[in-house]
Amino acid sequence: MFGCNTAISCGKGGHMLLKRLFILATPLLIAACVTDRDANALSESAADGRAFAQANCASCHALEDGVSPNPNAPSLRRAAKRLPDWAIEASFERGVQIGHSMEMPAFVFEDGDIANLLAYLETLKEKD
Repeated sequence: MFGCNTAISCGKGGHMLLKRLFILATPLLIAACVTDRDANALSESAADGRAFAQANCASCHALEDGVSPNPNAPSLRRAAKRLPDWAIEASFERGVQIGHSMEMPAFVFEDGDIANLLAYLETLKEKD
């Protein structure tokens, strides 16, 4: 791959330089590949909203698509696509009342929880 061609005389020092360069460049290339973010990466707010949903909603609702643990609970993606944003936000502000029975646990939202959860639900609407 990295070698001397017949037109250029590298000698032993040239091979060592190329070897060192390759050794130094490889971790940088790997790091660049690992940290490359795809278009579907979650924002910090949406990631916090997903973590909130995992901790507080996933016992009944599937987070994305799939079968919810509670057969009467839609996936969060389905709920996000089915309800208008204003209805979801108003429901969260009142303590998550839309479509929930007495089985629904009581929520105490901390500052930012509703905005983060709405940001996560928005990403679910965008994925198709």
